[in-house]
Amino acid sequence: MAVTPAAKTYMRRMLVIFTLYTVLLFGAVWTDNQFDLAQPVRIILSLLPVLPVIACIGTIMAFVRAMDEVQARIVLESALIGAILVAVASFTYGMLRGVTDWPGILEVWYLPAFIGVSGFAQIFVKRRYQ
Repeated sequence: MAVTPAAKTYMRRMLVIFTLYTVLLFGAVWTDNQFDLAQPVRIILSLLPVLPVIACIGTIMAFVRAMDEVQARIVLESALIGAILVAVASFTYGMLRGVTDWPGILEVWYLPAFIGVSGFAQIFVKRRYQ
């Protein structure tokens, strides 16, 4: 299967975005650990890695718009499955926490869970269209 120009652009942009994310994340953690910073500065530092994540939105949207209708439908269905499963799982866990002493889940794990479940769902959604 040949890699399309849109896929090459997507991969290039995502490489830059994830590199920037990694630099900002480790830089923010290192800076926070090395210096006694005021709370507002710590808040700004903790939000810096979110900027590349936001940049992913435009990159993903451009890539999906460049896809044919079937590929775009596969991505949409997989994303819906990921969103629904993570939402139901987090809701269920939250309900169970109300009656147990189970620990909470940090919100920072919801996005990776969504991405992982969506990616896994894509394997099965693609099979339906083959």
